[in-house]
Parts: sequence; C-alpha cells; structure tokens
Amino acid sequence: MAALLWSYGGALIRVLLQLVFQLLLARLLGPEAFGQASIALIVLGFGWILSEAGFGSALIQKQDIADADIRYALGWVALTSVLAGAVIAVSAPWLAGWLGDPQAWPFIAAAAALIPIQAVSNIPASLMRRRLDAKRAQTIFLSGYALAYGCVGLPAAWMGAGAWALVASFGLHSLYNLVCGCIVTRCPLRPSLRGEPTLRTFGLKVTLANMGNWATENVDRMLVARFWGSASLGAYGAAANLSRAPVGFMLGSLQSVAFASAAKLQGAPERLAQVYLGMLAGVSLLTWPIFVAMAVHADALIALLYGHRWSEAGPLFGVFSLALLPLTLLGVTGPLLWALNVVSADIQAQVLTGALLVAGLCLCAALPLQQAVWVVLPAYWARSLWMLGRLSRALSVSAAQLLLAFRGGLLLLLLAATVALSSRMVLSPNLALLGTIVLGLPLFVGLLLWQPAFLLGPLGGLMREMAADFPALKRLCRLLRLEVS
Repeated sequence: MAALLWSYGGALIRVLLQLVFQLLLARLLGPEAFGQASIALIVLGFGWILSEAGFGSALIQKQDIADADIRYALGWVALTSVLAGAVIAVSAPWLAGWLGDPQAWPFIAAAAALIPIQAVSNIPASLMRRRLDAKRAQTIFLSGYALAYGCVGLPAAWMGAGAWALVASFGLHSLYNLVCGCIVTRCPLRPSLRGEPTLRTFGLKVTLANMGNWATENVDRMLVARFWGSASLGAYGAAANLSRAPVGFMLGSLQSVAFASAAKLQGAPERLAQVYLGMLAGVSLLTWPIFVAMAVHADALIALLYGHRWSEAGPLFGVFSLALLPLTLLGVTGPLLWALNVVSADIQAQVLTGALLVAGLCLCAALPLQQAVWVVLPAYWARSLWMLGRLSRALSVSAAQLLLAFRGGLLLLLLAATVALSSRMVLSPNLALLGTIVLGLPLFVGLLLWQPAFLLGPLGGLMREMAADFPALKRLCRLLRLEVS
C-alpha cells in the first residue's frame, strides 16, 4: 500500500509534467515534426524490447535473487542492446523509406544509438520495482523528465530543432535514469553471460509478450505513417498519447505494484481472485465515465489543449478515448497473468490484436484516417476479453462475479454518456465540456453516497478489510457507511 501511494503521488506529478511539456512541444513543433519523432521512437521501442529480453521482469518475478542473477541479466542486456542498436542504425535509410518518410532516417539512426542506454537502465529500475521502492523510482523519473524536456526539449524546439528536440530529450532522460538508478540500487556493474537458465526462460516469454504488446501499440502507427504520411501520424500519435494520459496515471502505478505484489502471492490464488475482482470494480468505476465523456467532447478538448492547428486529431481522439475502456481491463489482467507465469495468454491476445489491426488498416487504406481509425476499437476489445477470460479461469472467477464487479462502472458509464450528450446538444463546445463536469461530478458523488455497496461491489469488501490498518481509509468507509471488519 505504501508503494501504491508513492506511485500514485508520483504518477500525478508525471501526468502534469507530461501534459505541460508535451502540449508546449506540440504547439511549437506541429504535426510534421511530431510524426518524424514518432517514427524514430517506434523503432527504438522495438529495439529496446528485443534487447532487454525480459530480464527486468524476470528479476521481479523470481522469488529470490542474488548478485549473480543481476550480473547475468546485465551481461545479456548489454550485449543484445548493442547488437540491436547497430542493426537498426545500419537499416535506418531503408526503415525510413518503408515508413513513408525517407527524410526521417537520421532520427532513426540517432534513436538506435539510445537503445543500449534505455535497455540497461531497465535493470536498476526493475530492482526498485521488486523492492517496492516507489519513492526513489518516482523521484528519479520525475526529476530526469523535468531536466530533459524542460531544460533541453523546450529550448531546442523554440530554436527550431524540430524532431531533434524530442529525440534529444528522450536520450537525456534515459541516461539520467540509468546513472541515478545504478547509484540508488548499488547495481553490480560487472556483466556476465553465465547464470541461472530460469531467468532466460521467463525472460524469453516476457520478450515475446512485449513484442506482441509493441506490435499492438505500434503496428497501427507504422501503417498510418505508410498510408497517410508523417503529418497524419503526428495527429494520430498526439491523439493516442493524450487519451492515454489519464489511464497512465490511473493504472500505470497500479500495474507496477500489482505485478510485484502478486508475484509474492503466487501460492494464494483465492486471495488473488479477491484482489482481482476489487481491482476490476475500482478501475471501471473510476475510469469508464471519464473516458466516455472524453469521447463525446473530443473536438473541444483537442482545440483547447493543442490548438486549431491540430484539428485533424479531434475525431481520432474520440475513438481512442472509447478504446480506453478495454485498455483499463488490460491494465488489471496483464500484471496478474505475468505474476502467475501465464504469459502465453498475453502473447496469444497480442497476436490476435495485431492481426486485426493490420487487416483492418490495410483494408481501409483508401479511406480518410478519421474513418479508418475505428478498426482500433474491436481490436482492443478482442485482446481485452481474451485475457479477461484466461485470468478468470486461472483464478476460478465466474461470469456472475465479473458482472458484479462491473455493475457500478457500467451504470456510471451510461450516466456520463447521457450527461455529456445532453450538454453538447444545448451548449457550445467549451461550455458543454464545463457543463458535463459541473453536472456529472455531483451526480456521481451523490450516487456513491446513496448506494455505496451497489456501486463498489467487491471493492467495498477490500476497503473494509484494509480499513483497520489505514485511518484515512477507515474514515472513508465510515463516510460511505461501509461496516469496517
């Protein structure tokens, strides 16, 4: 719980920093430069996944580790990341041409040079996650982000550096994380290529899952760049990134702590099932109404935050906001499946999603991007439902229990959609957005105070159970008239 609180505190600051810096950078650079930087970072992400080889997650999942395990992970990650970076740097001109922008090859080559730094930095970061040391992990990330993007990215963009501003900021942030992470964790820096095979075996599974996850996250962006160009990719990426800012805050910290904590409870499936249902109830209740309201007011939000220069991103943002509904379920199921060593379910789901995205976007290549983007929605739902079914079977959770967990979120989703659509019908775009907040928030709070047990479902049971150890949670339970055990 302490790690979760620190993670959420850091995540709140992270979201605020990212919103400020990314919005300022977007206004300074425009869609074209954003698209070129996105092409470079897509390739970098693939190289990082391939070279990190899942060793960070393997160190978290393993019950007991020694310095020899860390040195083994460090050796293989360093070797594979250098090789991956070299291959991508040599292939940069061809990759840029295939992705529809031959002028982007220098950015891809520069990103390739950053792969070893980013990959190795994941080792000390994983050690902090394993120890649930969220306080120092968040401090390192946030201070590095502010330094890299505030002191380098914004001035570079202001001086006309274009996509180089984003690439340079990313590189400096990765280097800062590596240096500070090694100092804090006292990570042994003597790499080794000999060690326990179980780390490599689990790491291979995680790598396959991460590659599938990279594909589902980026194959659509690659095809957008190829079929619709860099400027459209800039709008597409900006819409996707903005839509995921709230889900990153709400679920990013939960995922990190859930994976490390669930790995310690692998032998207690009944307890994990109880926590799983409570997490489903909590994330659906707190996120689904927000995401539906975001979808209804998509054009107004884009104009308000990015400016009219980014008007193409409005309809895209609406679709991505709806796609956050299944993504919240993935945020809960993924870490628990990994902790139970059922990574194969994640891999299968990602293959299914990737195939749906490729087939859908290729079939829709002749259509405007605002229409083609709708293929994202069924693809994400397919992945989410597949993983939800696999984890539910692994923990012996019934369909009736799942419906009980989702009922509060579904009710608030319908109410949020009604309030948002009604406001949009009678008010101007900006006033409609304000009206949804002013009308919706008191309505939701009132419903929660009136029927807390119905809306919270299994989350209420977890809250009552933990209230004895946390005075603030105990006061909240009393406010909601939940009997504390």
